[in-house]
Amino acid sequence: MQLYLDTADRAAAVPLLATGAFRGITTNPVILQRAGLGSGDIPAVHDWAVAHGAQVVFLQTWGSTAEELAGRGHQLAALSERVVVKLPATLAGTTACAQLAAEGVPTLLTAAHTVAHAVLAGAAGARWVAPYVSKVDDDESRAVDVVVAMHRALSTAGGSAGAGGSCEVLAASLRSLAAVGALAAAGVPAATLGTALAEQLFTHPQTLDADRRFHEAAR
Repeated sequence: MQLYLDTADRAAAVPLLATGAFRGITTNPVILQRAGLGSGDIPAVHDWAVAHGAQVVFLQTWGSTAEELAGRGHQLAALSERVVVKLPATLAGTTACAQLAAEGVPTLLTAAHTVAHAVLAGAAGARWVAPYVSKVDDDESRAVDVVVAMHRALSTAGGSAGAGGSCEVLAASLRSLAAVGALAAAGVPAATLGTALAEQLFTHPQTLDADRRFHEAAR
């Protein structure tokens, strides 16, 4: 499973990117706002992420029409070949997604909540679809089942020719490492984690206890 960081907070992201375990970052306007940033800061976010090892940077376009979404999507894609343009799974967002994908721009359809949304993303030529796991269902285990079903539907369909390849699931809005593990075990290819959840990967109490004992033995 490929892992990404769901953040625009440089201080939180940089130490995690330095581990080499995360391929890049994912952002949206809400994530930027939480970091005290706005749309004008997107180029700087892209630049520091790439400078610190991000191979892929997911940046979300914005606008009320397909034309606005596609136009700003082109501007984001122009930052570098590492950018994937995110669009919401709305009528305007899907229209812009199909347009960008047809022009060779890597895209992701976001705020997906059903298996049908995954089918929609593939049909529109998106490279990725991002289900919000914590929003799919209050019962996390049921939400995991829905996301696994999305993955299987796309795997069976074989993706979209318009995307130049298959559409894959990037699981987002995860609440626990157990969900990450369950999705990985089912073959879901990618997930994006908030930095607080990502940090839990390195702070399991038994791991820290073992590390303490290693240090004591070494001394």
